[in-house]
Amino acid sequence: MKSFLENPHLFEYYSIVVALLLLFGTTFLIKKMQPWRQWLGIGLIALPVVYFYVLLDAHVVNIPYTDDFNLLETVQKLRNAGGFVEMLKVLFEQVNQHRFAFERIVMLIMFLLTGTVNIKTQIVIGNLFLLGIAWLLFLGFKKEKISWYLFIPVPYILFNLIYFENAYWGIAALQNTPLIFFAFLTAHGLARQDSKGLQIALIAALLTTFTSGSGMLAWMVGLVILAFQKRIKEGIGWLLCMATVLVFYFFFDYTFIPSTGEKVWNHPIFNTLYVFAFWGNALFMDVRHPLVPEFHKDLVACVLLGAFIALVFAIWAIRMIVSHKPGWAGWFLWGALMFVMGTGAMFVISRPIPDYVMYGGTVFSRRYMIFGVVLLATCYVCLVVLLKDQGKWKNALGLAGVAAFVVLNFVSYFMSIVQVRKLHDELVIDSYFWKNYKTFLTVGELFTDIPFWNHPTRMRDLVIGLESDGLTDFYHYYDMPAQEELIQKTGSKRRLFAGAFDAQFQYRNGDYNRYMKYFKFSATPETEQRETFYFVLQSPQRSIVLPAVPVPNTFGDFLRKATYYSNNYQYALYKPKLPEGRYQAWIMSRGKSGQWESEDTGKQVLFY
Repeated sequence: MKSFLENPHLFEYYSIVVALLLLFGTTFLIKKMQPWRQWLGIGLIALPVVYFYVLLDAHVVNIPYTDDFNLLETVQKLRNAGGFVEMLKVLFEQVNQHRFAFERIVMLIMFLLTGTVNIKTQIVIGNLFLLGIAWLLFLGFKKEKISWYLFIPVPYILFNLIYFENAYWGIAALQNTPLIFFAFLTAHGLARQDSKGLQIALIAALLTTFTSGSGMLAWMVGLVILAFQKRIKEGIGWLLCMATVLVFYFFFDYTFIPSTGEKVWNHPIFNTLYVFAFWGNALFMDVRHPLVPEFHKDLVACVLLGAFIALVFAIWAIRMIVSHKPGWAGWFLWGALMFVMGTGAMFVISRPIPDYVMYGGTVFSRRYMIFGVVLLATCYVCLVVLLKDQGKWKNALGLAGVAAFVVLNFVSYFMSIVQVRKLHDELVIDSYFWKNYKTFLTVGELFTDIPFWNHPTRMRDLVIGLESDGLTDFYHYYDMPAQEELIQKTGSKRRLFAGAFDAQFQYRNGDYNRYMKYFKFSATPETEQRETFYFVLQSPQRSIVLPAVPVPNTFGDFLRKATYYSNNYQYALYKPKLPEGRYQAWIMSRGKSGQWESEDTGKQVLFY
């Protein structure tokens, strides 16, 4: 049987979702089926959560990726710190405008408990905070005495791969998701309007601040909530705590980084649309967005959704102002909206643009989609609360929420599972790249780039130190021969690749919207592949190993064949990532004996 990596069982997952939805709906029509309703509802809520974590477990590997090395380096420094002040400096070491103390503490605790830092465990821990976010949103239904059945759409928007970069990247998973949870916990504590709630809010705001730079916004949100609650004494204490924390943040071993970009008010219309797009980025699809004078449909949809969310926020704010005695849900949801929308505003202020966001280009990193997803879920909860006394409208909203969020859930998986698989296969071979070429496949624009710092020795010393200290087991394929003798030990001219191989190139815009040569290698084996295999490009100077990533079926083939992946495989990258030369193309995989074997395709590839 194929592993979950090779076959993510997407067809089976959605078959169960659709079946449960139909059965759940039938319980409202057939009286004898009513006793099933509760269990079907629980199944509908649990299913997307379980599938998300099972898929994550299958694809995530214990290998550092980009900025994960930076955090690993600081954990190494913490272990070697000479005194308390030096330890504080390392713990709160500045990264751009951020201080990642929470992330470092988690990694340090992991090391103290296990003797190592497991990146996969770190990613899982970060993503578990989604459960906390979901629970806090669920409390809104409970406090307002709204049927929990209307909560069913929420897991389908929270647990998906719209934000796949945030889901599988160690530092992002341990930063953005806990950040949102701690900010929501701050609003939760203040919404309680008691002394215990204030203590919860203070601790949560502190954690939010030292999880990411935008976490400082939690203090301002708390100040607004306390002011409208007319809790003057608590507000003064909150203000003093905020001042103390911010003084430490900006004056303890901190370097102010001046902004060199344009000001946001130079192009107010463009940047208003930009912030709308951020708020509505749950609709930002996993497709190419070249910078062209033509509107991208999904970005237009993001702007429209963001404008709608802004309208809901305005209605909610007016409701809070005119309400005589708002309840827990009112204060909590207002605080949640303010934080996530404020984060979007801070993003735009730090990265203003002088053009229409709908024209595309490198607009958002996919790790920021987590903010749009959580904001959309929060907005849905707000709408349900607003319509809680309007039976027909409330039920219609629930049906629309189920339809929209289940479809979006499917689209996110259908588009992005392959992206998670691609990163898995790249990370697995990354250590081979480092060992043989002193570069990474996953990082750097040029083949000669030294990861992260382009310093001749810093990365080398860091990897040696991490390995010797047991902080991470970086290498994966110990039995793959060195690149100088790879084909000599694994290849045979007598054994030809059984299948089709092709190599093509085109010009397409890459980073910074520059047009560069873009190479794509593809293969269709005659026999079914059970695990990752590799393209090997051999020249007299070197042998370059690239993963062959399975290509998803078209939607029609997905429905007809009931499987996600086709029997076609490919890998693509920009020309600067490959050194120039003439290469013989081979296909390398594990043979029946478990040893690496290479088969000649009979094709040559020219890079120039």
